[in-house]
Amino acid sequence: MHQNNRRHALCIDGQREKKRSKCGLIKLLAAVLCSSLLLLFPSGRLTALAQEPQSVPAAPQPYAALQADQAAQTPEEAAAAQAQAEALMAAHLAAWEQAKQEYATQLAAYQQALAQQQAAAQAEAAAQAEAAAQTEAAAQSQTAAQPPQGSLPEGGISESVPAFSLAGRTVSILGDSISTYQGYIPEGYACFYPDPDNDIKDVSQTWWMQVIRNTGMRLLVNGSWSASAVCGDSRAEASSAGCSSRRIVDLMGNTGIAPDVILVYMGANDFFFSIPLGTFSGEAVYRNDHYIWDFTEGYELMLQKLRAVYPTSQIYCMTLIEANSGDHPRVNANGNTIEDYNNRIKQIAAVHGIPVIDVHDCGIEVYELNQFTSDGTHPNQEGARRMAGYVTNALLMGG
Repeated sequence: MHQNNRRHALCIDGQREKKRSKCGLIKLLAAVLCSSLLLLFPSGRLTALAQEPQSVPAAPQPYAALQADQAAQTPEEAAAAQAQAEALMAAHLAAWEQAKQEYATQLAAYQQALAQQQAAAQAEAAAQAEAAAQTEAAAQSQTAAQPPQGSLPEGGISESVPAFSLAGRTVSILGDSISTYQGYIPEGYACFYPDPDNDIKDVSQTWWMQVIRNTGMRLLVNGSWSASAVCGDSRAEASSAGCSSRRIVDLMGNTGIAPDVILVYMGANDFFFSIPLGTFSGEAVYRNDHYIWDFTEGYELMLQKLRAVYPTSQIYCMTLIEANSGDHPRVNANGNTIEDYNNRIKQIAAVHGIPVIDVHDCGIEVYELNQFTSDGTHPNQEGARRMAGYVTNALLMGG
């Protein structure tokens, strides 16, 4: 009997060992399942493309496999297996809840990334629309800045203008009283316009503002000084001489940026002050920076400084309108005429490769100065209109 009991106990122990093996296998399967669920939903799964996460995993169903073997178990074994199955089920449920939480986290990250991408796309579309609008506005502005058709032979805008646009470019002016206007020149500079005896009463009537509006350019600095000459003290900080470093540097104003275009209308007062014309060899000569009392030397020094300070700017020299003595060209104390100074301007500019706008040919004749000027020197509205038309046409022709 004891032997039978021992055999029965061994049989029970064998069955329990078998069940423990089954339970161990089930635990192993559960661990594999948990690991598989976690591998399906790694926390760093989202990419910059905001990939949508997979759907939430289904709840585990471990009971069915266990219940198939319960018929062959004793009540004690069945109870033990049931307890183990419930524990395994609880573990599976815990893993499932963790997987759901991981999925919710990934879904929130996906939705956030998607919203960011949509916002970025909308911002890019808005930027492209704004750029297109600005391009269209610039095109319309350029079209509006084109001079009207129709021939204006007396210094006006020609009817055929080549495709040379100055719209939006900055311009600075180095000039004398003819190019001034109160409120548009640097502080401390002397001014002529508006003048009680001249009918130019608004800046829009000056030759240079008409040029700016005709071409679509933007004024950077009007560095014009009434009664100033090219020659004088080229070093003094308070010098009004066109060849002085102060006048050259002032053309950039407070911006520190070089203008795109520089218009030079200087020399009339050198003629009126009878500053010697000087001699010219026909070759560019480096001029020393000192007190200048020779028009040729002063004009060349002025151009050398302009080139040195503004190497990327397009510089234009302008010849001078006529000065008269009755119906004849005026002659200064040295026996020179405006034409003599204009020829020297052309010679010096040519050897330095700077284009010249021959304003002397704008249609203001020596015997008509009373019609186009207020005092034989300073243009009135009609004179300024002729100058502006001629200069505009020359600029749009590319100099």
